[in-house]
Amino acid sequence: MKIYSLLLVKNEADIIASILKAAAQWSDKVIVMDNGSSDETWEIVQQLATEYPQIIPFAKDAQAFQIGLRAVMFDAFKSELTASDWWCIRLDADEYFVENPRDFLATIPKRYKQVCKASIDYCLTHEDVEEYAFTGDFEQDKHKIRYYQPYTWAELRFLRHSKKLQWETGERRPEPCGLTYPQQIKVLHYQFRSPQQMQQRYAVRQQAKANGCGSFRHEKGNDWKDYLRNRNELVYDKQDGTYQTLGNRNKFNKWHTRITKGFLTLFGYY
Repeated sequence: MKIYSLLLVKNEADIIASILKAAAQWSDKVIVMDNGSSDETWEIVQQLATEYPQIIPFAKDAQAFQIGLRAVMFDAFKSELTASDWWCIRLDADEYFVENPRDFLATIPKRYKQVCKASIDYCLTHEDVEEYAFTGDFEQDKHKIRYYQPYTWAELRFLRHSKKLQWETGERRPEPCGLTYPQQIKVLHYQFRSPQQMQQRYAVRQQAKANGCGSFRHEKGNDWKDYLRNRNELVYDKQDGTYQTLGNRNKFNKWHTRITKGFLTLFGYY
């Protein structure tokens, strides 16, 4: 079983080395496209590729962001995979898997074609910003980021390879996708890591929205500080390996979809 991971990045210099080293532990290939970073992200990717043969610096391309840009990487490497293999169809530069994905995927029955994450979303709080001096380097600041949202978020992360899969760049994922595995794989999500990173993140996403990108419509803040939270709204991470969550915030696997895909699976559609 091979796992190919698709990573689309922009201005992630504070965390990219950490995430690439983690992904290289379970990915056969980590294929990276830089979407026009103005910091040292691409240089870090290229340097790490000399140390980790799993890391593939695919391209640096500053065209307007869309999630479907991963389709370019998918098409370039899909001939290397078989029905026994998996894609990490969306490896994000701010996510760490709690379970080893290789072990997790190896036990999934063949009728299931995709796996969603249960995202444990960490936040910076007003108290954090007042209490700590953040360096802007994730490895140095990580111990200061200890509060997460009580509800998880589900999104597609792994997709079983099939010769039938086709991915257009205007689409968020390949089709046709089959049954979703009932169990989600847990992910630690650090989208907010320091005041410096949050300011840069806000500016980049506002520019993307101004350029017509529809991927960030959920971003409603008028300033990076609007994304700070209060500690009493969140759960404190005791760092004992357990996470106190209250279920998903979004509906990702509706019953009628499961029934329809179940029948299509029986007839070999996927």
